[in-house]
Amino acid sequence: MGVVTRAKKRRLEEEEEECPDLISSLPDGVLGDIVSLLPAKDGARTQLLSSRWRHLWRAAPLNFSVCIHGNCTITQVAGIPRILSSHPGPGRRFSFHSGTRVVTMAELGGWLRSPSLNNLEELEIHCDRKRRLRWGPKPQPLPASALRFSSTLAIASFKACIFPDVRVPHWPALKKLTLSSVTVSESSLHALLAGCSVLESLLLQDNIGCSRVEIVSSPSLRSIGVSSSTNGRGRDIRLQQLVIEDAPCLERLLIFEGLEIDISVVSAPRLRILGELQDDDHVLQFGTTGLQGSTVATLTAVVPSLRVLALSFIKPCLDTVINLMKCFPYLETLHIEITHVAYQENALYDKYQKPIGTLDIHLRKIVLAYFQDKRSHINFAKFFVMNASKLESMTFQLKLGNVGDDLWIRRQKWLLRVEKRASRSARFDFVSRIGSISLSPAKQVHDMSILDPFQRIR
Repeated sequence: MGVVTRAKKRRLEEEEEECPDLISSLPDGVLGDIVSLLPAKDGARTQLLSSRWRHLWRAAPLNFSVCIHGNCTITQVAGIPRILSSHPGPGRRFSFHSGTRVVTMAELGGWLRSPSLNNLEELEIHCDRKRRLRWGPKPQPLPASALRFSSTLAIASFKACIFPDVRVPHWPALKKLTLSSVTVSESSLHALLAGCSVLESLLLQDNIGCSRVEIVSSPSLRSIGVSSSTNGRGRDIRLQQLVIEDAPCLERLLIFEGLEIDISVVSAPRLRILGELQDDDHVLQFGTTGLQGSTVATLTAVVPSLRVLALSFIKPCLDTVINLMKCFPYLETLHIEITHVAYQENALYDKYQKPIGTLDIHLRKIVLAYFQDKRSHINFAKFFVMNASKLESMTFQLKLGNVGDDLWIRRQKWLLRVEKRASRSARFDFVSRIGSISLSPAKQVHDMSILDPFQRIR
């Protein structure tokens, strides 16, 4: 092993100083994109790295995030205009989350008029959630300056505010839109949607002031999520009806907990993902085929495009699920949250062990949540074990105990008769539901890279 002399060490240090790091050797345009993806505070700090980075933050599009919480002081808020004025723009993203009234809508409106936000691409304004509660103060109007970005916005999300009753003629770049706990009139919402010529995903969550939403013609819309809870003031106008007249590219229709509306789908030939259907909370119409909750009321036509279906808190009733599979004959993935209520009708299990006619079960993946060691649950699951010949995996999500109890799991597999399963390659997993969470509604609706929005993560 050679000895490193003092002179050789000095030469190595000089060579390291002369040779820039790999990131700094990237073109200014690439570095600017990297800086623009950082929060404004972190982006500004890159100026301290070296003289090579000093001009990048001021030249990169601004990514500005403001989170006002209960401990935030007026002094801290006062520094925001100075930060905005120090950046020449353009703006890429502005995010405002407020959990307090330290900042007024008038102040927010002033920030949004800053030249550094010109040509903004993403806008997020989420106000105090407590304002939407029955006992909370009234929501505040969205600043008019928020609408000055209508020609450049690609992503917009508004929460717990009053949407202005104005007519913006066109939103030519808007692809993702979220309205959550927003007060908006029916005419304003329809004018907004009519002006979104390239809209791809839409989330309408617990809004007020609009009882009917109609998607007349939307050639680019790929994903819709809706919910309409009964929380809030009793006199509030809530969403009661969603009509999808023509959505040729629609792939997913997501229905969130608390929904109590009627949905009519006239034309959506590419619809692949639907859920979560509940027992009796809503009416869903596909042409002339009607569903009351998760029950098929009338079956005159099928929906051959559907591949993923989620059912929420249904009774372990085979008739319900079999009718749904007749309605969606090429279903491949089925998520079921089963109720804990005692249910005796799975004596019907014996009926379905006989040949089931023309029903061809295409299911490859089944997730059965809240499974328990009950006869109704076991018979319900056993139907799929014995009849789903293309099944690849069946996951039993347990709420309490028994996970890791090999003796209990072996007993369940014996009761399910997995040794006589229709699909010899099928895998059966017993996992804990505790510790896993659902994806957020925004993630489910807007992230089209997620193939199964009903999956749970840990």
